[in-house]
Amino acid sequence: MAKNHKRSLPASAKAYCIGIIKGLQMYKEESLSDLSDWLQDAPGDYIDTVLDEWKKNSPCDSDVAEVMDLIKGGLS
Repeated sequence: MAKNHKRSLPASAKAYCIGIIKGLQMYKEESLSDLSDWLQDAPGDYIDTVLDEWKKNSPCDSDVAEVMDLIKGGLS
């Protein structure tokens, strides 16, 4: 994500951010791993970290709204 920001590719950075968030949501909802029992809060905490890192590069308001809707709506 940081590489896309450095290269001035905000659309790619947003897509990368969305991919990470979708993967974390999928893991949280569908994982059958014993590890997921030990780390129940980790996916949600890491989603916040990914979102904060992405926002550091000042995405436009519509992009932020799109990503926030994804987080609130879960997998789509």
